[in-house]
Parts: sequence; C-alpha cells; structure tokens
Amino acid sequence: MQELVDKLKENSILGVEVKANLSISPGKSGTIITKDKKVYGYSLYVFMTPFMEKNNIPLENIYLIKELTDDEYNKILKFIQEEIISKEYECRPQRDSYDAVFGRNESKLFYYPNCYDVNTNESLYEKARKLIEEVK
Repeated sequence: MQELVDKLKENSILGVEVKANLSISPGKSGTIITKDKKVYGYSLYVFMTPFMEKNNIPLENIYLIKELTDDEYNKILKFIQEEIISKEYECRPQRDSYDAVFGRNESKLFYYPNCYDVNTNESLYEKARKLIEEVK
C-alpha cells in the first residue's frame, strides 16, 4: 500500500501528512491532491490496536475523496504560489511525530516538515490542512 501512496505523492501538487510513533495508533495519515484534480485520503498504521479493532479501522486505507472543480484547483495553485513558494519557513524538529506539507510545483518537489512562517510563526501544515478541508 505504501507504494500506491508514493505514486500518488509523485503525481501530487499538494499534500499534508501527519505521523505519530508513540500514539494510540502509531502510523501516518494524510491527504493528497493530484495533478488530475483528485483528492485522496490515506492512512497507514504500524499495527492493529484494540481501539482500531473496536472501531473497524483498517490497518491500511487509500480512498478517493472527490474531484476538484477548476475553481477549487486554481485556489490550490494560488495557495502554493502565495503561501509556499513565496515565503520562508523554519523547520522545527520534534521527537516522535511530525506534520508535513509536500507536493510538486513546476516539476520541482517541495517538502516542509514541522515548518512555521518566519514572519508570523504560523504553521504551514495548519494553513494547508485548513485549505484542503475547505475544498473537500
């Protein structure tokens, strides 16, 4: 399943991911927006927990959330240009978890783990996640 997530990431324009190692459900999950205007969600957990069994949460899952309209897609492209390409970010290491914003802009990959705007101290992950929630 990781291979499919990697393929989606290679075709992405924007994505967000969180990973937790010492949580109730260790693993990672995220959302990927691809060049073909599709939004995917995924979760890849390390092992099955009683909580996951009780709530019928699969160990690995990839699913199509929706296809974006042209306006939604353009909003994402504008966000990438204004909030990612045009700004400076400081990455702050964390011990057992991370959040990341990733994607591709004009065939160049970008990857920002645990990053905050150097001027406003805003989390890039939170800004990107909020935008993705708006278009989902």
